[in-house]
Amino acid sequence: MAELLYTLRDRLQDPAIPWKTVLVGSVVASEVFETYIGSRQRPYLSSVLYPTLPAALKPYLTASDAHDTYRKSQAYARHKLNFGSVLSIIDLAQTAILLSGVSAPVVSALGFDVRTRDWTLLKGFWDASALVPGAGASEIKQSMAFVALMTVVSSILSVPTSYYRNFVLEEKHGFNKMTRATFVKDFFKSLFVSMLLEVPLVGGILKIIHWAGQDAILRIVSWTIAFIFVVQLAMIFVYPYFIAPLFNKFTPLAKDSPVYPRVEALAKRLNFPLASVWVIDGSTRSSHSNAYFYGLPFLSKNIVIFDTLLEKSTPEAVEAILAHELGHWKGSHIVYLLGTSLLQVAFSLSTFSLLLTNRPLLSSFGFHAPLSEKLLHPLSHSTGPTIIALFLASALFTPLSAFLKFLTNTLTRRLEYDADAFAVKLGPSYARNLKKALVTIHEKNLAVYAVDPVYSAYNHNHPTLVERLEALDAGLDKSGEKKVE
Repeated sequence: MAELLYTLRDRLQDPAIPWKTVLVGSVVASEVFETYIGSRQRPYLSSVLYPTLPAALKPYLTASDAHDTYRKSQAYARHKLNFGSVLSIIDLAQTAILLSGVSAPVVSALGFDVRTRDWTLLKGFWDASALVPGAGASEIKQSMAFVALMTVVSSILSVPTSYYRNFVLEEKHGFNKMTRATFVKDFFKSLFVSMLLEVPLVGGILKIIHWAGQDAILRIVSWTIAFIFVVQLAMIFVYPYFIAPLFNKFTPLAKDSPVYPRVEALAKRLNFPLASVWVIDGSTRSSHSNAYFYGLPFLSKNIVIFDTLLEKSTPEAVEAILAHELGHWKGSHIVYLLGTSLLQVAFSLSTFSLLLTNRPLLSSFGFHAPLSEKLLHPLSHSTGPTIIALFLASALFTPLSAFLKFLTNTLTRRLEYDADAFAVKLGPSYARNLKKALVTIHEKNLAVYAVDPVYSAYNHNHPTLVERLEALDAGLDKSGEKKVE
């Protein structure tokens, strides 16, 4: 395996490879594929082609306003799909500008040197990062400054679309509860958190690459996976205690609440190490609802319930939803997902490492000169900044992410089925209440009902509503219970 990777890496050093054409073609191909996937879903959202509820759902959606809810869900899904198409065009345009020299006149007017033949805005950002105090001391420090600069720029560029998503799209369909003041505060909080997490993470990964040596692909992969594994475990603790409270208020669920004794009894029945039950004020931003648990493996856990879920659901329904969530715990699904993410990291790093020292690739985007000796790590080659090679490699291998997305969604959907099956095993009443809860949540969230199977496989990490209801019915069949009530 290692010999194959090294052979492939050497062949990719061929200066005849038109890297700019290949990379841009890769990005465009990914966008075309995304557009194709979206086009498959459009007919299902047409009130002309699909004017009524899918036949498979009619036995479950019996409310008098079911048809009206269905039409609203179509309109909401159409709006989101159209917005997603616009976002794709914007992302493609931003990538094209970043990887080309079209902005050279503007950047030149600001005093930067853009005389090289293949100057790109990406090169301009790298040069600008050297102006950050202290960044010029080493490649890693300048790379961290580069990531910080790119994070700030991308966050600012995302403001208009984020504003539209909240105050036009979500508000039009009755979901937005966020004020403009909250929007502004969330922007700065998110930027702060991103900088706090991403910059040190990148610094750590680059430190490993330089320590291992850019030629040692397997050494880079193994040590980086170990590093990211530690970071992921740390985030299980850091996120709920330090990050989530920056955005939402957590209040203990009142013990006299009709839900609390049900949660407590369910936890005791399953030997779930429950420490506390919290209610999160999700209603301050959106009327969508959710529930989850958190906690380090083998230690006590906390359950979090959105206030919107408590408002929209009966205590029995909330208990059934939590039975599903605890099914994830019982089946060690978090371990599976963690392992899957590490495999993805290993795959990505293995492919990215093929291009870490690729001089023709870096030269194609304006990085002609090697790094100066003062920036260079002793085990690094003077081909150019490692962070740029990683960035270009990630863009080049974008189509592979689509393939991985299909695989990971297949796994997570399987785990969702398993968690539903676990709830059924707790008793027929759990299955019936979970069915009702799923229908209610879909109705309240205006979730899409009619879905193209390929679109769903690519975009949904949960089975569709009808798939879950049919699976729950199959479980009830085995227990001898009546399926549809």
